[in-house]
Amino acid sequence: MSERFTTADVARQLDDCTFCPKMCRHACPVSTTTGKESLIPQAKMDRLNRLRRGLEPWRAETTDALYACTGCRQCTVYCDHGNEPGLVLLAGRAAAQKNGAGHPALTGYGERFRARDQRLATAAKEQFGAEHFATSGTIGFWPGCDSLDKGSADIAAAQAIFERLGVGPVPIVDAGLACAGYPLLAAGLTDEFRWHAGKVATALRRFTTIVIGCSACRHAITAQYQGEGVTVPTEVVTLAEFLATHAAKLPTPAVRKPVYYHDPCYLARSVGVLEEPRRVLGQVAEVREFAWSGVDTECCGGGGLLPKTMPAVADAMARRRLSEIAAAGGGTVATACGTCALMLRRNAPDGVEVADLATTVARLTDTPFTPPAAPADEP
Repeated sequence: MSERFTTADVARQLDDCTFCPKMCRHACPVSTTTGKESLIPQAKMDRLNRLRRGLEPWRAETTDALYACTGCRQCTVYCDHGNEPGLVLLAGRAAAQKNGAGHPALTGYGERFRARDQRLATAAKEQFGAEHFATSGTIGFWPGCDSLDKGSADIAAAQAIFERLGVGPVPIVDAGLACAGYPLLAAGLTDEFRWHAGKVATALRRFTTIVIGCSACRHAITAQYQGEGVTVPTEVVTLAEFLATHAAKLPTPAVRKPVYYHDPCYLARSVGVLEEPRRVLGQVAEVREFAWSGVDTECCGGGGLLPKTMPAVADAMARRRLSEIAAAGGGTVATACGTCALMLRRNAPDGVEVADLATTVARLTDTPFTPPAAPADEP
């Protein structure tokens, strides 16, 4: 087991949760969506505690509950002890890997991650052109792997907004990489995560400021890297934070259309980016809120590798998140994370349109942008 897993603090959290009267039962989107009591935070922590104490054998069927978590931290909001099941369960996944009891869906995940990372980095050069990349500079743009994979139009929109604000063109970071490595940590592959973090950090250090379009990337680089002894002295900000500093330059439409804002879990609860995206949207739209928003935001299902370990549940979480807007008659939903945009967009019901923050701003300000053509090897 890793050192982080055997620390007294983690052991205390496991004991606290095991004997807790389930005060955060309502705050787990996985258990709420599935309706399974065995997947509430208390039950998952109890299962890990039994594994830690040797009361359960380390087998795939006994560790599966550890992977029924997106790391969204909504349960932590309601914990009087400040416990972090999302983080502790990641340590449990690392222990499961070392005991040969990882999730079957993540078999060979390290190699699969590296293959995808390389594929996306290569495809991005083909889509956007090598002239839109740089290995160093004042500002660099790190879109995130899900945006590079399924949201190239959002990247083009961000580039167009950068130019409209007078800060562009902002080159994409040329690192031969697409992801900051959070999925490796979510898979319990801590050694691979540390190695990958070192490569990303080396590339980012060559820029003064990095603008990031992925909430998990932002959290990984500014918090989880440090846990592995990797530091990034570069200023790292989200796209929402960067745009917020220039929001006053955006034109205000004569009529502001209503737009619902979905808070990405990692931005709202792990990074604390709450006001900035609303400031940007407020310049160009009438901002509307979900019933559960801010630090109480509900997860879209995209974190913690849930789309791989429980794909049907992950999609159901996204549909559940948008059902409120559909019931209200539909509308436009904007979000400040490439992964959230991907999950919500592909699960949007009729009458609900989902867009990345940059794309939303570009459309509402009539800022033209041209989505790049798909790579030659894609249909």
